Amino acid sequence: NYALAAGLYGYQFAQAAELLRDYDGWAPERFEQFRQWMLRVWYPSAIGFLRGRNGTWENSGKWWQAPGHYWSNWGLCNALCVMSIGVLCDDVFIYNQGLSYIKYDQVGTFKDPRTADPILNDGLTEFMGNLVVTVSDTPDNLKASSYGIIGQMQESGRDIGHATMSLGLAVDIAHMAWNQGDDLFSFMDNRLAAGVEFLAAETQSVEGLPWTNYKYGTNGIYYTDSRCWTMTGPALGNQIRPYWGTVIGHYKGVLGKEMPYSEMAYADMLKNGPDGGGQGSTSGGYDHLGYSVLMSYRDHAATPEEVPTLLSPKMVVGKDTLRHNELGGLVNTYKTNNNTGVTKGTVIKLMPQLPDTCEDTGLWQWNTGETTRDITVTANESHVYRATYTNQHGVKSQLCFSIAVQGDCEVSPVTATATYGGQTASDSITIFYDEAVTLKASGTGGYGTYQWNTGATASSITVKNIRKDSTFVVTFKNQGGAVSRDTIRVRLKYFRPQMTVNGQVKADTVQYVCQPGDKVAFTPYVPATFHDITFHWSSGAEGRSVSYDNIQTSVVDTLIYTIYGKSDTVYYAAYISDTLDSAIPDGYYLIRDRFHDTYLTNNSVEGTSYAYATFTPKKEGDALHEQVWKITNENIDGPCYDLLNLADQRYLALTMRMTASTRTPYYFRKATGTQWYHIRNKRPCYFTIGDDGTVDHTTYSVPTCFPVELIPYNDPTGIRDLQADRPADGRCYNLSGQRVGTSYKGIVIRNGKKHINR
Repeated sequence: NYALAAGLYGYQFAQAAELLRDYDGWAPERFEQFRQWMLRVWYPSAIGFLRGRNGTWENSGKWWQAPGHYWSNWGLCNALCVMSIGVLCDDVFIYNQGLSYIKYDQVGTFKDPRTADPILNDGLTEFMGNLVVTVSDTPDNLKASSYGIIGQMQESGRDIGHATMSLGLAVDIAHMAWNQGDDLFSFMDNRLAAGVEFLAAETQSVEGLPWTNYKYGTNGIYYTDSRCWTMTGPALGNQIRPYWGTVIGHYKGVLGKEMPYSEMAYADMLKNGPDGGGQGSTSGGYDHLGYSVLMSYRDHAATPEEVPTLLSPKMVVGKDTLRHNELGGLVNTYKTNNNTGVTKGTVIKLMPQLPDTCEDTGLWQWNTGETTRDITVTANESHVYRATYTNQHGVKSQLCFSIAVQGDCEVSPVTATATYGGQTASDSITIFYDEAVTLKASGTGGYGTYQWNTGATASSITVKNIRKDSTFVVTFKNQGGAVSRDTIRVRLKYFRPQMTVNGQVKADTVQYVCQPGDKVAFTPYVPATFHDITFHWSSGAEGRSVSYDNIQTSVVDTLIYTIYGKSDTVYYAAYISDTLDSAIPDGYYLIRDRFHDTYLTNNSVEGTSYAYATFTPKKEGDALHEQVWKITNENIDGPCYDLLNLADQRYLALTMRMTASTRTPYYFRKATGTQWYHIRNKRPCYFTIGDDGTVDHTTYSVPTCFPVELIPYNDPTGIRDLQADRPADGRCYNLSGQRVGTSYKGIVIRNGKKHINR
């Protein structure tokens, strides 16, 4: 039901904003923000439904098309939404788009008069010819309107709730168009008036309404299927909807026409008090904005002297004479066509027509300033040309000519994305040398054309064998011909650290906890087709990888690699964990995280009852005591230690909380052949130190990276500072604690501080 929501709430948002656009309290920049919201959120959904019908129009892969699958309410509310957004955004093309679904048979199946029985829903049901499916003279057994015609509507046989909803939306469309200078009330020989009276009679449970059976097929059920619904008569029953004030206000108050059944429905509506919305059952009570009496009702029927002269359109474009009043945005099938606007510079003669029996008073006023009846314009930009005519009684009427010029409409933003290795990015992406990337462009509103700087015209393309940093640009031409562009950059990488353990590749890995006897290889990945690289290992090897069979102790190796003359360093480690926890001599220590160059710190503040310990940069002077810990073996059965802080004599508890009394045993497990430890608690869970210095002490039950080294603090009463071994200049670690080279891209930690390598 997203399409119903887009249409119903979209048109209401747009019309509410149109009423408020001149309000002094609405700052121009906030109004523009709202306008863009309507264009980028509501318009794409509404026009997307109108043009695609959720795939039922084209029915790809099936043997028939079913553009009329949806009831008229769906198309009506979305056409109303598009027209309302066009008015709000002063976009002639968008307004014409919405209008075209009401005025024109976009499918090409409409026949007038209809002779089929039953009638099939084989065209867009919001089109006026399909919305009011039949028109006939009013039978003698019924009350006749001033027009003398009556006609069943597309949903007349469905149920009274949906039937009255569809009429209300159609009336709202006609009323809004009337305010622009488009007369849909009298369009197609007053066809809407025939439907209005038929539906009003349904709400009064009038018997004997003329009826032709209507067969409703869907995209899944063809007309020959026995499950296809054949409606054999009108749905009767009382249903109040808040729009009858608009009906009576126009037909009777403006045109002086008698609409007997509509007046009865109007009287019923008034019995329920002000028509403020919320009236009506099936499909929801707020499908219409309401307040039709306040906004549209006139207190008397217009006399002949008060009726405006109804104008009809005529245009001459080149050698063509057209009997309609809009150009551009009229072709709206499911097929892409973004060349429907008038070519810039087209010369058009605009010729409003009077009824044959009406004598021209010569009182014409155009919004361009001309005062002649006919004007000739050069269409250099989209514009609504509006003629105002004053008849012999001084009553004014208007006719608009809405001309949409190719490309002069709201731009539809296009977004380009790149996908590689299962990851999608919208600005830039990094891929390996000589590999492929998939690029995809999405234009707001769809149904436009794409052009990549590669020459490709599909919305999604795959570019192969990329061997240099590249910039890809996509140009999107929307339905009205307006152009937008987006850019995405593809950067190359040539090297990825990885290890192989017992034949299994560990990508993006430079350290790994192994078992005695494992076969380990430090095997950085480099594309096979890339050759401008050299390797130098601290073990003396010069190849792309080094291998160690049957390791019995931790192995550490350093790789210096050079690409295009630029060198970088990677530090590899294959750890073998001691089988037992380590014995630590009792004493005072600094506990240093060697990956972040930070120290376990007591964060207690004087006067507080507790605090938590985290890893922070090294402190100076007396503050260093907050990072000095007395490690004491209190368990005669094994290496199990209390951690007492020198600053305030508090213990480190299980949750990393500092406490004055609770002692929690900690254990130290060492990587063989090194002085690196992993600390665990009694659960047992090993410390994982985050980039912010906090400690996860609940996740890992085995050692992972041996991040800690213990630095003796020999004389706590006399020594105020210690100099721990720091990494050499240029030594970097990634956020996982892995030592990386200077060419590593992303966030790295160097000398205890974060940096971004781009």
